[in-house]
Amino acid sequence: MRLPVRFFLPLEETQLARLARVDPDREWRELVTGERAWILQTYLRLRAAGRPVELIGRLPAGAEPGLLLFHAKHERAVRGLPGAGRQVLVGVRADNRQPLAAEFEVLQNGCFADGRRRFFLPHWPQPGLVARDPARGARVRTVAFKGFRANLHPDFLAPEWAAWLAGRGLDWRLDAIDFAGEATDVAAARWADFAEVDLLLAVRPPERKTARSKPATKLVNAWLAGAPALLGPERAFRELRRDPLDYLEVADIAAARAAIARLAADPAEFRARIEHGRRRAAEFDPPAVIRAWEELLFVRLPELAASAANRRSRRLPLGLRRAARWLARTAALRPPR
Repeated sequence: MRLPVRFFLPLEETQLARLARVDPDREWRELVTGERAWILQTYLRLRAAGRPVELIGRLPAGAEPGLLLFHAKHERAVRGLPGAGRQVLVGVRADNRQPLAAEFEVLQNGCFADGRRRFFLPHWPQPGLVARDPARGARVRTVAFKGFRANLHPDFLAPEWAAWLAGRGLDWRLDAIDFAGEATDVAAARWADFAEVDLLLAVRPPERKTARSKPATKLVNAWLAGAPALLGPERAFRELRRDPLDYLEVADIAAARAAIARLAADPAEFRARIEHGRRRAAEFDPPAVIRAWEELLFVRLPELAASAANRRSRRLPLGLRRAARWLARTAALRPPR
């Protein structure tokens, strides 16, 4: 069963036409928001792979039923689309709540995936990534954070952290910007450039409710870049962990100091982590993620959408579908009597 595959962004046609021309590896700053990273980038990469996909801001009149992919932040806009009720709605949850209008969901980590309605797909790695220069050898000279400032533990933003590194002859690269939605200023970000990064550090603030919802992107980027990772205790990282060489878990600044001192003093372990990361990276590089999307959109979901139960579900108005899924979710969360 072949279904048209459409990616939805609630933008004007002129904006969509411009975004459809983006080269994700050269113009990666166009993709830093969640909706652009998931919806636009997936469309661009599948189109480049020769797949028949569309990028739309509204459904054409009389559009035949197909898969309509949308970001969870745009659920309300999808519900307002004429003809949306005839489509198989596929919501990308990302960091947000469950999009109740969606018949199927894409999740960026596996803790809520069930393989029937909710599917885990790896987040795209950093587009246009420039790997660590191999000529740097096994010497640790630079430790870096790459991301939004609010996602770094405040201890690593304090001057004492940079001073501790400097006292050991190490450079601290704080490649951080402030998140402001569509107004985010990404001009100064150098997130794709790992050429002079020896260790990647990423530890979230301790109160973060996102510990279960964030993807393992920083770990995958470290593997692809050839820069060993020092990462906080997050579910997404642990889900991917298969070997002690995958990364070093550091819960606080004391653990980070110990890990850096250890790797700086042991070139053999440093090299082993780089080589191991290269092997793991093959599971999550863009070609691997493209294959995962192709399997989901062109094989698995069309099969599931054709089932009698799912066909009956699409006969209900979107509001009733959302209510039914809300009740089901509430029942699942209610403790037994």
